[in-house]
Amino acid sequence: MFVLKNAWAALGRVKWRTALTALLALLVSFSAAVDLAVLRADDTANNETYQSQKASAMIRPSAKTTAKRDGADSSYTANYMTWELYSKYAEAVQKNNVTFEYTLATSLPVRASKSLQAIAAKSDTSEDKTGGDLTLQAFYTAEAVKVNDYGTFKVVKGKNLNYKTENDGVLVSQALAKKNNLKVGSKVTLGNPTKASTTYKATVRGIYEYTGDAPAGYGSDAKYAKDNRENVVYTTYINFAKDGLDTTDAKGWGIPDLNIIFTLTNPATYNKFVRLVKKAKLDTSKYTISSPSLDAYKKRIAPLDSAAASARVILLASVIVGGLALLALVLWAAIAGRRDEIGMAMISGVTKGRLGWQFMLETFMMTVPGWIIGLVAGALLAKPIGTAWAGGQAVAITSASVWNVIWYGLGVCLVLGIVAFMRVGFFDLSQLFASRSDKPVDTTGTDAAETTNRTEVDA
Repeated sequence: MFVLKNAWAALGRVKWRTALTALLALLVSFSAAVDLAVLRADDTANNETYQSQKASAMIRPSAKTTAKRDGADSSYTANYMTWELYSKYAEAVQKNNVTFEYTLATSLPVRASKSLQAIAAKSDTSEDKTGGDLTLQAFYTAEAVKVNDYGTFKVVKGKNLNYKTENDGVLVSQALAKKNNLKVGSKVTLGNPTKASTTYKATVRGIYEYTGDAPAGYGSDAKYAKDNRENVVYTTYINFAKDGLDTTDAKGWGIPDLNIIFTLTNPATYNKFVRLVKKAKLDTSKYTISSPSLDAYKKRIAPLDSAAASARVILLASVIVGGLALLALVLWAAIAGRRDEIGMAMISGVTKGRLGWQFMLETFMMTVPGWIIGLVAGALLAKPIGTAWAGGQAVAITSASVWNVIWYGLGVCLVLGIVAFMRVGFFDLSQLFASRSDKPVDTTGTDAAETTNRTEVDA
């Protein structure tokens, strides 16, 4: 009780220093809780969660190859992947016990008609050269829609296509529907890219709009009308094949741009898939392998990665700066003006051990409550603060993070307490008396007074 009473009294003598120490401990604890929550969320996202992702894989012409594309020169179709090439690489992968699922998308330019006129582009030329002012894009399944080259879209009028059954439905963009006064149920005609006399009838089943920005060269900056994604007409692969458009006998722009999308169980399997396809002599100067799903996932967690990078710096800074500041305050509290207090207590019979415990208890009373409050506040606010910091990516403090802050806090408080204890341990009582005996005593005044008194008495 003596130790506790004296410790409390000592803290009350310099209230602002006590409050500052407690506040600093609170801020360091709070920062550590939030920072660790963000760091652990980022680690989970880049490891456990990432490894659980299914990975799509596509083999497409490289950027170097596509840079040579001229929408008015049909010789570019020689760069398209074919069924023969896909079969070659699929067999190479399967021989090495890699299983996959697959879907596909395929497209080609189609000619406009009186019922369906394209939105003009800056460099439009004859459809005999471009194959058409529109693009017919077909999907085998709804999964293929998710990796659409033109971006994701949603149906705003009518209904989406059913990719499992045969129908004559198509989707057109809002801009194309407005230009041609189309509505759900309207009949439209499309023309074959290499044989203008061959046409295809379709019914508008839905009107769509894109949900993101257009890729470069596919928006209003498109060179030819067929490259503007607003001129893309979406259909099912069943319709595409029924009309005889998926053929190996076509020439020029009549050759479909085939895109088979492989689905693999996880990123590790995807990496193995890439190695096996390259080993099967994929021309990497002409083609590249990518994973739209993994790329999209990494893009999605990019704000979390950025937040984690900042949290790592903030955590390190708060630990170093905050730790040094706490050490300075504890030393100040244990040293400043307390020599006489320690000396008189020892003269009164108080042992160094008892005084050391008092100084240690003072330190704990300044730091531990602030640390606990900071931890509780950090645990409660880590989710809203961390999630907002990470651009909406879910962040929540874990029990492991809480225990990390607890153990770290206990360690810091113990070290600071030991430092305060050592202040008493290194105190030498002889220094107290030596410092007092070394002070010069001014006796001049005393002697003069005595002389004066004697003089007055003698008188």
